[in-house]
Amino acid sequence: MVDEEPSRTSWLPRLLAPLAFFAAATLLVVLVNSAMDAANSGEADATPPAAPTANPSTTDTRPGRVPRSQRRFYRIKAGDTLEQIAGRFDTTVDDLLRINPGIDAQALTPGQRVRIR
Repeated sequence: MVDEEPSRTSWLPRLLAPLAFFAAATLLVVLVNSAMDAANSGEADATPPAAPTANPSTTDTRPGRVPRSQRRFYRIKAGDTLEQIAGRFDTTVDDLLRINPGIDAQALTPGQRVRIR
């Protein structure tokens, strides 16, 4: 029986494969965590209105219309409801649904933008 010493080429992949997997998993966790932190801390309750510009499309003179420069939005967080958002911004659910025709009050998702003014 010959007692062979394992060659360098046989143990190197066995050592590097778990290390590569651990590095990739760690990188994935860091990326997901930073994305979640940015979504949670980077968003205030409402985005500030944009500075007025000389663009004629922002000067809508129709009654009941809010100029683009004065529109405000809210980014949905987990557990939010339209009732809570309406109460927070002194408006009604009907008004929120009117100015956000594409949203479903029963299917709000975190990160979704809702116009509040």
